[in-house]
Amino acid sequence: MSRSSVQDADDLETRPSAASVAEEIVGSVEEDIVLGRLHPKERLVEEDLIERFDCKRHVVRQALFQLEDIGLVERIRNRGAFVKAYTPEEVEHLYAMREILELAGVDALPLPAPSSWLDELSELHQRYSAAVDAQDLRRVFHLNIAFHRALFAATGNPYLADTINEFAQKAHGIRFIAIADSDSLSRARHEHQAMIDAIRRQDRDALRELCRQHLLPSKNRYLQLHPTRR
Repeated sequence: MSRSSVQDADDLETRPSAASVAEEIVGSVEEDIVLGRLHPKERLVEEDLIERFDCKRHVVRQALFQLEDIGLVERIRNRGAFVKAYTPEEVEHLYAMREILELAGVDALPLPAPSSWLDELSELHQRYSAAVDAQDLRRVFHLNIAFHRALFAATGNPYLADTINEFAQKAHGIRFIAIADSDSLSRARHEHQAMIDAIRRQDRDALRELCRQHLLPSKNRYLQLHPTRR
């Protein structure tokens, strides 16, 4: 085998797969939307993404299809892909579904709670709280996801937990306003601790109400600031 053939083989072994690069693009764009680096109706230029991630056009298009499927991007024929801008009606419908799903999740949680689950929630909450104190919004975003996934994973119903996660992800294009607001972060931190306390007390009714109230700040802030968004 020639030296160039050996080098080509080595490159193939070390080069990330198209699927892994597409997942990286999806995660990065999702993070950019939540952290306010990309805004509703902002166009996602394929050439920019190709250069940023050093990949082929078909990989970028695969990522855009995935982002559209998640609900964070809308692709308009002959115009391109844009960060999704939710109408007030869409926001109401999305959050109505989130409330239905999360309350069903609360009803399925095991009480009394296994100590290992409580320890996991407490450890994630401590890390989340530290990220809030440090104003590390990227870590706040990812640890918030981890906390809620750990909460609803305990239902024991993977289909319910996956659907809760799916609808939470669709709301990332709405949550970008609240995540940069210090009062919203302080409230979220307080509510996370209150959820853990309600689980310890085996108070399912209190936990239901906490989860319902926990959904409101992002939804209300989006509707207040963009009441006629189309």
